[in-house]
Amino acid sequence: MADIWKAAAATVAVRERAPGSIATLRLRRPSADDLARIGALIGTTLPTVPNRIADGAARVIWIGPDEWLILGDTASNAAIEAAATDAAAALCVGVGDGRCMFEATGPDAAELLAKATSIDLHPALFTEAMSAMTLFAQVNAIVDRPPGLDGFRLIFDVSLRDYLRRWFGDAVVEFG
Repeated sequence: MADIWKAAAATVAVRERAPGSIATLRLRRPSADDLARIGALIGTTLPTVPNRIADGAARVIWIGPDEWLILGDTASNAAIEAAATDAAAALCVGVGDGRCMFEATGPDAAELLAKATSIDLHPALFTEAMSAMTLFAQVNAIVDRPPGLDGFRLIFDVSLRDYLRRWFGDAVVEFG
């Protein structure tokens, strides 16, 4: 995946990446059968434990008891909605065009991010199976640790892109 923007220093790098396919899934009081049907359709289970992630054909991030973020190409949004019972009132909407995504990597990635969030990102506490919605540099963010990435991925509203580029550009200078 090509970098859209990059700021780097000796021990940390921040890259903006194209967000790709991202969908928000909302279900009202889904049954275990609803979760299983939708999970089978998208190629991974829907996590039901707060702040957890499931990986498979797509990466699914738990956002709330009735909401998930689906990253990656999966079944169509309409097919996902149709897989739920009427009682679950499924809504699945593509939101990738409204998001921007940054990756912070390197040995000091957690230290860099600690300047802007109160989440403890130590690898023993914030593992590859975890995510968090938080304030980051005074704006809403979703933070996770993708498998195989030596660092973190952050997802923001696309309208914040220029602000975040400036923030990350200033922050990495300290690690030069």
